[in-house]
Amino acid sequence: MRQIVLLGNQRGRESCSLDEKTSHYLINVRRMRKGDSFEAVDEAGSRFSCTIVSDDSHAVKLEIKPIRFSRSLVRTPLNKAEEDKAKPSVAPTLHIALVQALPKGHKFDLIIRQAVELEVELIVPLITQHCVEQEPPERAKAKLERRKRIIREAIQQSGSFVYTEILSAADLETLDAALNAKGFNKKDSVRILFHESEKEESQALHLLLSGDKDRVVLAIGPEGGLSQNDCAAFIDLGFALHHARGPVLRVETAAAFAISAVRAIVFERGLWKV
Repeated sequence: MRQIVLLGNQRGRESCSLDEKTSHYLINVRRMRKGDSFEAVDEAGSRFSCTIVSDDSHAVKLEIKPIRFSRSLVRTPLNKAEEDKAKPSVAPTLHIALVQALPKGHKFDLIIRQAVELEVELIVPLITQHCVEQEPPERAKAKLERRKRIIREAIQQSGSFVYTEILSAADLETLDAALNAKGFNKKDSVRILFHESEKEESQALHLLLSGDKDRVVLAIGPEGGLSQNDCAAFIDLGFALHHARGPVLRVETAAAFAISAVRAIVFERGLWKV
């Protein structure tokens, strides 16, 4: 584990206890003892300085203090020439939401882990016309809890500074409301649908990201692709189409590619934007 995740929202609290698995890791693997300190993040994304006050390997107790944390992932110019080229409109942070049509089997587990490593802020599972995988209501809660566990483990392993949130599965009728509720509304964010085939409406990624908005929603279809009705619904929701030239990517590769491409472009926007 690169970092410890505190369960729940710990804001406003001065102490907390760890679950048995994490307690075992700290005491028996990391060999930490009473009085030792470390940093941790809770499930609301707040960071804390933690001090062990009880080193019971089954239930470690901590004293916690909030850390004011400011992150900037924008590339710093290397010299005066680069600094002169950089524009003052560079966004200090990037907030990414991933809308992923549900793939078959356990492929979604890998997509979730990769999204966490790439500091995606929000994941919205989506059911589209060609999705083989479905979300029966009686299994939805269990699936959501399992995905949250995958996120916690990925954050612990990767040390990501962003706590990724995942929602229950949506469809194209409820997607807009789900995004709006989390701050990714059509007005204040760039919405991009990555499409497997080149269409006349397809736009260059640099042009789509040339503005000053720091919220980006990326949508990826399922293995069977998106139907014409799906594409039309995405366009009605304010999504612009983008086709990445080259071979068709596997669904578990497409999301990581899209996120990485957007991060690279936005974080260096001040260097290439004219």
